[in-house]
Amino acid sequence: MKRSYLIASLLLALGLQQAAAADASPQVVVVQTREQALIQQLGDRFGHVHVDRRKGVAMFEAGSADLEWLRAQRVEFQVDKNASAALQAQTEGRSLRSIPGFACYRTVEETQASVDALIAAHPQLASKIDIGDSWEKVTAGGNPGYDLVVLKLTNSAIPGPKPKLFAMTAIHAREYTTAELNTRFAEWLVNGYGSDPEATWLLDHNEFHLLLQSNPDGRKKAETGLSWRKNTNTAYCGSTSNSRGADLNRNFPFHWGGPGASNSQCDDTYRGPAAASEPETQAVVNYVESIYPDLRPDDTTTPAPDTTQGVFLDIHSFSQLVLWPWGDTTTLAPNSAALEMLGRRIGWFNNYDPQQSVGLYATSGTTDDTAYGRLGVPAYTIELGVAFFENCASFESSTYPRNVDALRYTARSLAAPYKLPSGPDALEITASPQLVVAGTPVRIEARIDDSRLNRTAQPQAGAPPPPTTQNVASARAYVDSLPWESGAAFQAMSAIDGSFNSGSEAVGLDLDTSGLASGKHLVYVQGTDSAGSAGPPNAVFIEVAQANEIATVHGIVRDAQTNAPLAASVKIGDATVQASAAGAYSRSLRAGTVDFEVSAPGHMTERVSGVNLSGGSDSTRDFLLAPNCSVFADDVEGANPGWTAQSPWGTSTTVSGNTSKVWTDSPAGNYGNSVNTSLTSPLLNLSGYADAVLSFDQRCVTEAGYDYGIVEISTNAAAGSPSWTELARCDGNNTTWTNQRITLPAAANGSATVKLRFRLTSDTSEVREGWSIDNIKVEAGGDACRNAADRIFDDGFQG
Repeated sequence: MKRSYLIASLLLALGLQQAAAADASPQVVVVQTREQALIQQLGDRFGHVHVDRRKGVAMFEAGSADLEWLRAQRVEFQVDKNASAALQAQTEGRSLRSIPGFACYRTVEETQASVDALIAAHPQLASKIDIGDSWEKVTAGGNPGYDLVVLKLTNSAIPGPKPKLFAMTAIHAREYTTAELNTRFAEWLVNGYGSDPEATWLLDHNEFHLLLQSNPDGRKKAETGLSWRKNTNTAYCGSTSNSRGADLNRNFPFHWGGPGASNSQCDDTYRGPAAASEPETQAVVNYVESIYPDLRPDDTTTPAPDTTQGVFLDIHSFSQLVLWPWGDTTTLAPNSAALEMLGRRIGWFNNYDPQQSVGLYATSGTTDDTAYGRLGVPAYTIELGVAFFENCASFESSTYPRNVDALRYTARSLAAPYKLPSGPDALEITASPQLVVAGTPVRIEARIDDSRLNRTAQPQAGAPPPPTTQNVASARAYVDSLPWESGAAFQAMSAIDGSFNSGSEAVGLDLDTSGLASGKHLVYVQGTDSAGSAGPPNAVFIEVAQANEIATVHGIVRDAQTNAPLAASVKIGDATVQASAAGAYSRSLRAGTVDFEVSAPGHMTERVSGVNLSGGSDSTRDFLLAPNCSVFADDVEGANPGWTAQSPWGTSTTVSGNTSKVWTDSPAGNYGNSVNTSLTSPLLNLSGYADAVLSFDQRCVTEAGYDYGIVEISTNAAAGSPSWTELARCDGNNTTWTNQRITLPAAANGSATVKLRFRLTSDTSEVREGWSIDNIKVEAGGDACRNAADRIFDDGFQG
């Protein structure tokens, strides 16, 4: 009955939806609701709804005709003016061959070029497979369209079969972040091979099948600034309509045509006239079925066995969710417990809500239900990011690092995805020294952690409680063999605190290297919990060489003015070692010529090239680092040095945790709703400076996920309309004062027209204490700073 009502509502609104196709000014709309029927209705119409049940809001993009539809349905809503303004600003002025304002996201052509570059540079690791054609290429009319290309990554010198990860992205064209994440994951794997132990073993023992641009025709429309979701099939909704095409993620064959998919051609969730009617869908289905065997006796009622290998991922944006089957029913999938465990592990890394897909709202004809339903392979949809068109700064600082870590964890689990996530993870693995003569012990230390599990409760009725975790019971180290390989031998590791009695344990072992051949070796570490579940392993490199092939270098790093020791970072060749609090560092490495790069916060980086280290030698090399110069400083205690403060920004001496005067966006109490207010610095001249760094103290108390303190920079601040780039943002109940250090972008170095801006934005409901700033500094090195330092020493002021 509910489904009939929803379909009837959508049919009544069809005329309004068609009119919305020409709407060029979409807005971000917020509906206050926890009513599942209404959320389902919104999901049916708009296709992409960000739902936060804890706050009781649904947020989505809507045109003017959509607003009329909401009024006709008597749905109360608010327009988020700040988000709408940002959306409008970010969807204007596009060109077909670039994405202005989004330099971090590659176009379809740039993605293809990146694939070709990886293959050319690493032919043993990377290849591509043409799995089919886009709709425009199939029709061979006008626009020539595109091949659908899978980037396959593995060490081809090691034979298979191997566990496989298939990850597809950008099936919904406007979701910029997804293809970039997938492409960077590929680059991390390939470029890290041989130097990064994790990337190395993952490529040796697994295959990665990455469909970076799953809907290239639609993506080219989105690159012009259109909020394009579907493919571009002109048979649906008119050949020139911007609402034409089929929603590819409602067109997949398993349970096609059920709830959450529209039969109205102009709707965002139009499912197509038949299951797998679209060439893009057919290509993905055929390819996925070619790489994953179905190990079950039937489609849906028998669990896939624990011997199942591989994972299927479809990555979307931006609802911050990890979803698993089923999407069209609250019935639990046969492998529901194991699906949930891996989903909650993934959700720990990106801090997204993990849940069965139907818990958001019902959907059908989707990629993950088809992969799991037809093949039994664990399948997930990850909804990543923070905005419809996420800016590069938040992608770089948050969305990318969180989610590439989630992908790396998934990759470590591919050999047994229904088993390994039940056990603890292995992390922080170190080897000291990393280079030894055979027979010399190597200290291996690691952390075995079973606590990394997102225990956010599932929203749907009848869902089981979140799974529990156990104490760590043991850890083992394996040299050159994964734990499950035939003949793998291990050395037991001990709890550093003396006993295994908690969910996270530091472990160690003096590894015997007797009998190891010269060269690099991978040491794998795996932990087991008290329930007997072994988790995904990880690895570290050690290297064995002859004594006359090894050189050792050590030294002290100090401040050039005070002679105080510095806990500096010392890069020697490709390896980096951290100096101790006393400034001491030491590193053994193969003899040869190397470059040094020594850096410490607040100091100019020192670089020395072409240092010759002889085999069998032990040499000393000390470093003196000159302090950076202060370009701008404000402790807020004196007169205003030139800040422009929009109301209500002002100074206060009553902010909790700080007895001095600070800048704050709410000196008179909580900030307001729907605010967009800034504190802007005076013009800063960085001519001649390099490696500029902004530092400040902050207390950030905002509504998490909705209200933000945003740090921005303009490098053309003397212009009539300066452009601003986000550097960082804060949100949440961060009541403790913390120090922030932000390296300014390269464009700021040498520029005479730099300004900084602290900007608070809030949504339409709920307010907090706000954002407070103190001790703002810009420091830099470079020729201008070195010249100033030289003049001081020339005048006889040496320490």
